[in-house]
Amino acid sequence: MIDREALAFDMYGTLVDPLGIRRQLERDLPGDAPRVAEIWRQKQLEYTFRLTAMGRYEDFAAVTRKALVYALAVAGRDLDPARQDALLAGYNNLEPFADVRPGLQRLQAAGHAMVVFSNGTPAMLGALIDSAGLHPFFDDVVSVDEVRIYKPAPAVYRHVAARLARPPGAVRLISSNPFDIVGAAAAGLRTTWVDRAGGPFDTLGPRPALVVATLTALADALAAAGDAGGA
Repeated sequence: MIDREALAFDMYGTLVDPLGIRRQLERDLPGDAPRVAEIWRQKQLEYTFRLTAMGRYEDFAAVTRKALVYALAVAGRDLDPARQDALLAGYNNLEPFADVRPGLQRLQAAGHAMVVFSNGTPAMLGALIDSAGLHPFFDDVVSVDEVRIYKPAPAVYRHVAARLARPPGAVRLISSNPFDIVGAAAAGLRTTWVDRAGGPFDTLGPRPALVVATLTALADALAAAGDAGGA
């Protein structure tokens, strides 16, 4: 029997759409929802990078709240705490992309060990996986909260490999975020970029050999390669 490589899936932007929160934002901030959603996501990631550079850690729930407050301030809008809480709760109910369930089903059937590997807190990820109906596909959930440092720090990628009881080269990161791909590759993991936006890849590192638009395309590519090509 072929020993299938383990697959570690990023959550936000790869399995679920964080910009889908704009539909909920539209009810509270008509006209400003797309802008606030974009700034919220950008600032959320920026804060994780800055905290890591400073040697500090605040969990992803706190970072997400602070990024929302910043995005509202940029837009010149204000929401009372109850409405902010409702938006943050909505972040635990983001919709999966249409290809996710069929892609995961095929990858699972092919015999891959699969985990979620995310900046999100365990509570956020657990709620999101339950809401999206993805629990049956994953063997485990690995949060950076366990090591208290954010992607793309090398320690987080070594941690997920250790949790999977595999050497880094036997683990493949699946992510739509170029910074995540570059970080994982630098730590010795295999990588696949899920290019959901059709944009350019990061210029800080090489574009991975395997680029797909969907998880069903990933299942096709790994089946064709027989997991032996090191793509």
